[in-house]
Amino acid sequence: MSVGKKGQIESAKVVISEVFSRFWFTIPSYQRSYVWGKDEISELIDDVNYASEHSPDGQYFLGSMVLRKVTQSGNGLNFEEYELLDGQQRLTTLYLLLASIRDRVTDDLLKKACEEMLYQQENSWKNIPGRNRIIYQIRDNVGDFMERFIKPEDGTVSSDLAAFEKTKNLSLANMAHGLRIIRDCFDDKGRFPTMEAFGRFIKYLLNNALFIYVATEDLDDAFRLFTILNDRGIPLSNSDIIKARNLGALSNPKDEEKWAAFWEEIEGELGRDEFDRFLSLIRTIYVKDKAREGLLKEFDERIYGAKPPLLTMGLHTFEAVKAYKTAYDEAILFNPLPPGLGNQYRNRVAAMRRGLPSTDWIPPVLAWYCKFKTDKLLELVAKVDNKFSADWINQLTPTQRIQNMNDVLKAIEQAKTVDDVLTAPVFDFDQVQLSTQLDGAIYGRRFARYVLLRLEYLYFNHSSALNLPDDLSVEHILPQNPKSTSCWIQDFTVVDQEQWLHRLGNLMLLSRRKNTSLGNLDFADKKVRYFRDNVETLPNSARVLTLLNFDSPALKSRHDDLLVRLKNSY
Repeated sequence: MSVGKKGQIESAKVVISEVFSRFWFTIPSYQRSYVWGKDEISELIDDVNYASEHSPDGQYFLGSMVLRKVTQSGNGLNFEEYELLDGQQRLTTLYLLLASIRDRVTDDLLKKACEEMLYQQENSWKNIPGRNRIIYQIRDNVGDFMERFIKPEDGTVSSDLAAFEKTKNLSLANMAHGLRIIRDCFDDKGRFPTMEAFGRFIKYLLNNALFIYVATEDLDDAFRLFTILNDRGIPLSNSDIIKARNLGALSNPKDEEKWAAFWEEIEGELGRDEFDRFLSLIRTIYVKDKAREGLLKEFDERIYGAKPPLLTMGLHTFEAVKAYKTAYDEAILFNPLPPGLGNQYRNRVAAMRRGLPSTDWIPPVLAWYCKFKTDKLLELVAKVDNKFSADWINQLTPTQRIQNMNDVLKAIEQAKTVDDVLTAPVFDFDQVQLSTQLDGAIYGRRFARYVLLRLEYLYFNHSSALNLPDDLSVEHILPQNPKSTSCWIQDFTVVDQEQWLHRLGNLMLLSRRKNTSLGNLDFADKKVRYFRDNVETLPNSARVLTLLNFDSPALKSRHDDLLVRLKNSY
């Protein structure tokens, strides 16, 4: 197939000996660190070894590589190299395997073959430059690691590797650990009882194990291809591709390095999936509409493809992500809590994060923070909380709730002052319906835990951070199935039980999972044996301990008090 024209796609099967003799690879700066561990490495060795024994004439498919073909020049020579977009984990593991094989075998021909696959020896007489088979542009000092432990003979058995396994540098720690795993596998007599068996494995690996590669000169084409031909390793995420495309729009190499490091720092902090969700929040802030497509397409068509563009690729995008990440850290994660915001703000947001059904309320908070900083931010958060939770409790659909939050975003964008937003009608909701919902049987409804969390916030004095336990359960005070001999039967008629069992006054939060046997105790025993140790950080629930008894009048009184407190908070 011709590959001379830009946009032409090259695709073929290629065995390992050819992969490491025909191709020169670069791992670009937008790629993640090396993360394979014992399970992945040992499984690869075992699978290839099994195939070499049971299907010696067959082929073993390692996966696919997605490559971007680039023509480079240096020392008066032009040469081709391939940016690896997908397949890095597996290819790097094979690179470590070849170095480990070189350092284990005694056959001079095999040693030399491995060396030639790892790097090209410089020969100035033939105008041949020295170069490694894989150049790592990712940070983590991988290039120095390769020069020290992969390129030199016996580098993979160096005693200095042990220290690298303990480093905080992710790639180097995993590579050093990977070399030890490979040595342990090679030394395992169960896997390779003889040198003949080990030789069979090596010969099969080099000549029968293969990749399918797809290469193109066009970066956008290459990214589209990876979604179709994904290897069995760790696929690129949406954030990886957005990062790569924006790095490609930068003209200054120093800017590229700076923003690639910034992006990877966020990904390391949030995790890949959470980073994608964070980018979705940014998408919402700009588009102000429900997502209709995947994150990549939303950025392509509704942000970059808008007329005029809502963001431009490159510096503008990176600076926007940085600004909203700072807002997210400070206004949502309190890292750090901005000056002027106290525990009341911290505790309200913490309760919202624990109790609300989605993060659709977060974009308005971020948009406000980037525009107005902390000016009346607590008032804004209270209005957002009221609007979003009331819509949810009043059974508006997710689409309606999202649209209402997008209307808040539009109000923030259009406002000149904070009061323009706070007095806008976008925060209105049906008060009568909300009161009806809260006064009814709420146990078993998705919003019940949120309502009780809100009450914990309302009864807290905010002199400190509200410490919400990891495990929270909604508990009945009057149990659902009291024993026939218990005081509950004397204190509550059947009509009372049916009327009040699942309503607000009979519910509380506990800081542990339910215990049915203790939950059916009479009130006096239940307070001591079940409630006392599990409500110490929950102020509203702790108020139950002050009750001398819990009969029908006490339940009704508690219900009315809680309902008034909730209504007043809205």
